[in-house]
Amino acid sequence: MKKKDKQKPNGENANKFSEKEFAKRVVALGGNLKRFWKEPPKGRFLNLREILSLGVSSFGVSMIYNALSIYLTITKIPVIYDMGTSGTLHATLMYLLSSVLALILTPFYGRMIQRTNTKFGRYKPYIMFLAPIVSALGIMALWSPQSLDVTSRTIYMYMTCTPALLLWNLWYNSFNMFPGVFSPNQQERADIWSPIGLVMGFAPTVMNALNGVIARYVGDIWAGRIYAICCGVLGTMLVIALIGVKERVFITEEENKKEKITTWQGLKMIVKNKPLMIFTIALCLGCLRNTIDLSWEFVARVKYATNMADAAAIIGGLSLFVGFAATPNMILLPWLTRKFNNRTILIFWQVCNLSANLICALIGLQNFPQGSWSPYVITAIRFLSLFNCLGSLQPLMLSEMGDYQQSICGYRLEGFIQAFAYSLTSVVAQAAALIPAVIQKAMGFNPANYIVSQVYENNFVTPELVKLAENYGNVALWISVGSSALMLICLLFYNLDKKKHAEIVQKLKESAVNADEIESEQGKLNMLENVIGSNPNEGASEDANFDEINSNIDVTSENNEVVDNTNETVEESEINEIPNADTENSEEIIENENNQN
Repeated sequence: MKKKDKQKPNGENANKFSEKEFAKRVVALGGNLKRFWKEPPKGRFLNLREILSLGVSSFGVSMIYNALSIYLTITKIPVIYDMGTSGTLHATLMYLLSSVLALILTPFYGRMIQRTNTKFGRYKPYIMFLAPIVSALGIMALWSPQSLDVTSRTIYMYMTCTPALLLWNLWYNSFNMFPGVFSPNQQERADIWSPIGLVMGFAPTVMNALNGVIARYVGDIWAGRIYAICCGVLGTMLVIALIGVKERVFITEEENKKEKITTWQGLKMIVKNKPLMIFTIALCLGCLRNTIDLSWEFVARVKYATNMADAAAIIGGLSLFVGFAATPNMILLPWLTRKFNNRTILIFWQVCNLSANLICALIGLQNFPQGSWSPYVITAIRFLSLFNCLGSLQPLMLSEMGDYQQSICGYRLEGFIQAFAYSLTSVVAQAAALIPAVIQKAMGFNPANYIVSQVYENNFVTPELVKLAENYGNVALWISVGSSALMLICLLFYNLDKKKHAEIVQKLKESAVNADEIESEQGKLNMLENVIGSNPNEGASEDANFDEINSNIDVTSENNEVVDNTNETVEESEINEIPNADTENSEEIIENENNQN
């Protein structure tokens, strides 16, 4: 009977052992998560506290950025300042002026960053210091004095919007260069920056929906003012969390000498960066791919409803769906960057954008009826058009280009990279924006005719205005299609792939004077230690690669199920009851047992 009891490995004792084993593994996982708060995973550099700090600060940056990007646009500025049919042209010229100033000042700004060496790092002081200034200028720009005449309002627009956009671009572009300095591990950059993109996309998606509802009751002007104040104040407070994230950059012998680089020397070095040049040309050719987006809200209002107030509310509600167009790509970005090169990902997104706008242009906005099914079909097409997360991938690509630049000349030159990838492309975009602005004025399309009034009865537009919006919308769609096609062709020549970048990082690691210091900050925590495996006390090998363990979780689980369901022999059950016995003693027990039998 005693032996018979021992022959039941799947009985009550086994169940109790399984419960104890599961409890041990849960406790082990909790302990590992607690260590993760201060200790990075194996092969990584950021612990949980730093990741959360980066997420909170990113949410703050997103709120400030979104407040300005929604209202300080070529389409919205003429509405806010009520500048008539010439408003779009003035707004375009103001944008062009701020972009030219940014292009001139960015190399000097980049040189300041290159020479900055504080205990907080290079980038963080500028990002945190400029946040409240950008917020204040944005609020001033949106608080347009309606009591002044048109000429005075136009002058006020140039005086407030130009510096606001100038500093806004320098500030936000600096934040987009930050992935290149918080970790030298490119995959870690992608794995962390992807959820950061979700955080940054969540703020505008929710706020845009609320903004449409607020505009329905207080009008577009006051909705913008309320929006700017709330986002500016709260965003500035959240950006301070960035102080909890450490900057980690390989320092070459050239940088360690602390020799001053002139602006001309930096420009001569940066033009040798072939991937940057190709990417910059692609962005310049595709600068008009979002032409339809500039006036989409006003063009769409005549299709979504007959009353502009109702249309604004519908657009605000459906914007939640459209706003999540980038979400699947943000979630999948860590997987996409593991499986594909950046060029492949960009080409796929660009094909989606091109196809959606082309479909809408071929159908023609005049063929969509007011109300009815139009809002839902148009929203679905818009979702496909915005199905990308270039905003999350571009900083990662620029961080790779910074590594490439450092490998060929010894300096990262992030400020100069910013000058080409952001400032130069912005100047080209604003200059090219004069084309749709001139067309818009020639056609007589004025977005101010489609704004929401506080008096509900005044929100109906005439059939002539509806037809005008349809005609200009069709032109804007075809401009977007052409620009997208040119960008797509240029991206075919981008050649900085994953293999090349891995070789660059290895080269930097071998030549960096602070390689040992950076290496010492690399984490050794195995998040699955004592969590997976046949025995929770054994855990996983400390030398196992963190990513490999994650990829093998499913395989391990399947193997454990097979082992648990296997009918064990008497000898195996007796060995399992002596977990501390060594191999030789186990063999003696089996031999004695066989002799007795």
